[in-house]
Amino acid sequence: MWNEKRMVGLTKATIRTGRHSAVWMRARWVEFRKHGKDDYTKVKAYGAISLPSCMGKVVENVVAELLSEEAERSGPLSDGQFGSRKGQSAIDAVAIIVDRAHAAWTHSHITGVLLMDIKAAFPTMAKGRLVNIMKIRQMDGDHIRWTKSFLSERMVAMIIEGNTMERHPVEARVTQGSPVSPILFAIYTSGLIKWVDEYISAKGLSSVNNLGRVATGGDVDQVVTTLERYPEKSMEWVSRRGIQFDTVKTEAALYMRRRGHKKHLRPQLTPRIKVGNGFIWFNKQATRWLRVRMDVHQVFKVHQNRCMKIPSAVEARLRTLRKPPGVVPERVWAVQGV
Repeated sequence: MWNEKRMVGLTKATIRTGRHSAVWMRARWVEFRKHGKDDYTKVKAYGAISLPSCMGKVVENVVAELLSEEAERSGPLSDGQFGSRKGQSAIDAVAIIVDRAHAAWTHSHITGVLLMDIKAAFPTMAKGRLVNIMKIRQMDGDHIRWTKSFLSERMVAMIIEGNTMERHPVEARVTQGSPVSPILFAIYTSGLIKWVDEYISAKGLSSVNNLGRVATGGDVDQVVTTLERYPEKSMEWVSRRGIQFDTVKTEAALYMRRRGHKKHLRPQLTPRIKVGNGFIWFNKQATRWLRVRMDVHQVFKVHQNRCMKIPSAVEARLRTLRKPPGVVPERVWAVQGV
């Protein structure tokens, strides 16, 4: 059993002294296969998750809460950032897209979105630049020192197919799976949305490494012209910070009423947006963003059907437990409640 007083005292001392114990930074990285990949001979078909000390996780959760509260007070986060913030979630970001689309329809306008994803988000954060951003934002000195310590002197032991390798030092970057990673990354990229806002009128949305822009216009050409400035300015900002966008995950969508839009608003050919050296075509089917599938007419039938498959599959599996030698019917409810 953990002693509550000792845990609270140790957490407070860790934050006050601004030092994350080296023992907590000895992690294990477990390799796993990513679901749904076609070719598992490729490196991209695999991922790795860090498994640090349990007590270290407790401290990271507390610091993540403190950083989130301080970010709200000191204002380093933009209004369009919906990740790692109290009272705001990814669903709120999707709700803004829906609201913008419906508001545009009342004026016989259409809405377009361009959704981009930052490639290898957490590992790309540079410790020195992150600490410098926190200093410029005049964040709490204890939090800055803790962050610097948290990103230093890491030791990792890789586990591949059940075999544990020798522990070795790694370049200190923010790790995937850490409770503090999302808010640190939000602070690190806090200037991106503000930078782009100065040049284009499209609404900026962000949830950690998932970025989007929402534009409305009287016709498709107007929407495309507005959205094309987004990747141009975004790439200009990230190129100076060693960050890259994952062009494979970049998507675009147009939202218009099922009926009622004038013919000149409906594109005769599938429109596209110039992103970097290539083009992104607008999706004809539902577009998935932040785990929500938004179809062209905003009726969400695809999303609803997808969500209903999950409990149906769970129910079917629970029913199989009733068959011999499974769980007796009187105890099925206990399994379902786990």
